[in-house]
Amino acid sequence: MTYAILGGLEHAVERTAADLAERIGVPRSHFSRARRELEADGWLEHVYSEGQVPFFRLGEKATGREVVVPLHSRPTA
Repeated sequence: MTYAILGGLEHAVERTAADLAERIGVPRSHFSRARRELEADGWLEHVYSEGQVPFFRLGEKATGREVVVPLHSRPTA
């Protein structure tokens, strides 16, 4: 739900795991573990990374939309 509100279907969520964990009231380690599980199960999709920071958006399982071309690099404006 937090990813849907902050990122929508087309964009990555540009918030840190610490910020998102605080928003939903869980420890950062719990949030990161849950995020990895959601990614592995198709609910979240890794979009790009900046250094050690990964960015995600809702995956196919969450949206019900088939991704024809996965987005794995930061789009240029």
